[in-house]
Amino acid sequence: MSKKNKLSTRKNSHSHILEREKADQLKRTAKANKTNKKVTKAKKEGKTVRNKFKGIRIKKGVRIKGIKVTDADSKKKAIKLLKAEQAMKQMDIDSEASDSGSDVEMK
Repeated sequence: MSKKNKLSTRKNSHSHILEREKADQLKRTAKANKTNKKVTKAKKEGKTVRNKFKGIRIKKGVRIKGIKVTDADSKKKAIKLLKAEQAMKQMDIDSEASDSGSDVEMK
């Protein structure tokens, strides 16, 4: 294949990828709007709204923070470690937010 043909093929594939990304973005925003409408409608009616987040998914054989996931026990250990790390990050964020807020009040 000549260089000219190769460059035009790359350009066409790049434009196709951009078009597909735009279409996917439109689909995601439409779906988000639809779910937001459903949630607000359910809250107005006094119904409970479920969260569909299923938690952290870890496959067998993956190594996380030095722990190789081989069975349920090692998976629970890895999840416990990740949750502890997330809690520490959240505490750091909260402390930074409270520290910056106190500076504003002092002035």
